[in-house]
Amino acid sequence: MTSPSAAGATPVAPAAPGPNQARLAVRNLVKHYGPVHAVQDVSFTCAPGEVHALVGENGAGKSTVAKMLAGAVHPSSGTIELDGAPLGSGRIRDARNAGVTCAFQELSLVPEWTVAENLRLPDRSPFKGFSPAKASRATAELLARYELDHIDPAVPIGTLSLADRQLVEIARAIAAQPKLLILDEASSALAPPGVQWLFRRIRELTATGASVIYVSHRLSELAEIADRGTVLRDGRVAGEFHRGEWTDDDLISLMAGREASRHFPDPPPLPAAAPDAPVLKVENLVSEGLDGVSLTLRPGEILGIGGLQGHGQAELLRALYGATPAAADDWQLAGHSIRRLTPTRAVRYGAGYVPEDRKREGLALQLSVGENLLAPWFRSFGLGGKPRLRREKGWLNGVLASLSVRTRGPHERSGALSGGNQQKLVFGRWTDRSRRVVLLHDPTRGIDVRAKQELYEAILGLSRAGVGVIWFSTEVEELVHVCHRVIVLYQGKVADELVGERLTADAVVGAAVGAKGNR
Repeated sequence: MTSPSAAGATPVAPAAPGPNQARLAVRNLVKHYGPVHAVQDVSFTCAPGEVHALVGENGAGKSTVAKMLAGAVHPSSGTIELDGAPLGSGRIRDARNAGVTCAFQELSLVPEWTVAENLRLPDRSPFKGFSPAKASRATAELLARYELDHIDPAVPIGTLSLADRQLVEIARAIAAQPKLLILDEASSALAPPGVQWLFRRIRELTATGASVIYVSHRLSELAEIADRGTVLRDGRVAGEFHRGEWTDDDLISLMAGREASRHFPDPPPLPAAAPDAPVLKVENLVSEGLDGVSLTLRPGEILGIGGLQGHGQAELLRALYGATPAAADDWQLAGHSIRRLTPTRAVRYGAGYVPEDRKREGLALQLSVGENLLAPWFRSFGLGGKPRLRREKGWLNGVLASLSVRTRGPHERSGALSGGNQQKLVFGRWTDRSRRVVLLHDPTRGIDVRAKQELYEAILGLSRAGVGVIWFSTEVEELVHVCHRVIVLYQGKVADELVGERLTADAVVGAAVGAKGNR
């Protein structure tokens, strides 16, 4: 592994390849937005058949580099060459015509279009003989070939789960048979089976000589799929690594510019509370995707929700927040007896919710950072916009500082932030707001190691304050190490409840695949 000798040392750029060796050659790439330099003097190469990883913290420049390679963003200076020919017009269609495709972190699919339309239209004009019937048949064949035949070609993309939308985004990029495939956090919405599906597709593609740029925060994936990689920090190259010559701690130190730890924090001891005084209790909860789920949550308890995606985890969180209709034999939330719950009532009773899709459900991207943080309370207080931001300035700045949100302040537009910083906003709105229960849907998805550590500490802070936390995570190790207790869902039911010595990764995975009979 190659790295600077100190955090402030000159970055080490990869050596130039021979004339016929590089599929992709990036040299001295720069991108600035006014005075802000998002990428500075980035150089690396990628050989035919190679998987080259780009890693770094949120805001390090990874997605900006990926967008420049894909033609979505024009470089301010520097060169990009594909098989020795210049690339970098700043047009996605030109990049696709040259043999470059990208599955973006923030999906580029059109929600109102069907799966077939999203897969078939990018490379053709809808005014030149597009046939919905032919597109649907061709899409069905393509999905079957890529082991995605559970997805209906005729349904609108917006009706699919986030994981299935991500799979369609990836399939569209691969179907073009590119010379260079760019995967920008393409696994962030996928559970382990989806990640293995992605790796099978990558290996099939690289076996044909195609190259892959793999952008990811999941270090465990890099050890399995990456041949080589480049670490970015603050828009610059911090170092490079090769298969078998690096450790997770090496990468983390390069990413952060300091020693960093991947160790999971221990959950705080549960505060003393009477067993008959939970902050949340449901018996036989029934909703779409749920078949009689019962659970209790004590003050300060972190209750993990495990299981493969599609077995009711998203539906459970949405039902407990009132986002979807649900009914239960007995339902208590912070001392309130629930018959019919809505999100407005849930917030009033002391609940908070971090949804799966931060862009569609969590944020209004055209509004400011401060307005998004305060959004759940505008209706209650009858005062919004700039007057409210001035009144809440201290709280807003405190939240941004505590979560290390990279922003120019509460008035910056939320859509201008990186994905990881947007995720912090969705979580941060519930801190120090007299919450009794907070529901988390995979809150660390797609964020870097340091941001995860900051979110872990924030979650533990909620626990120490007596807030009950229900946390669904696609990362089993998070559930095992940070939660007091874990229930695993299988086919909409509680398959197992794990605590103490029984709370192991093997037990969570076993229950998730139905190895233990449903209760």
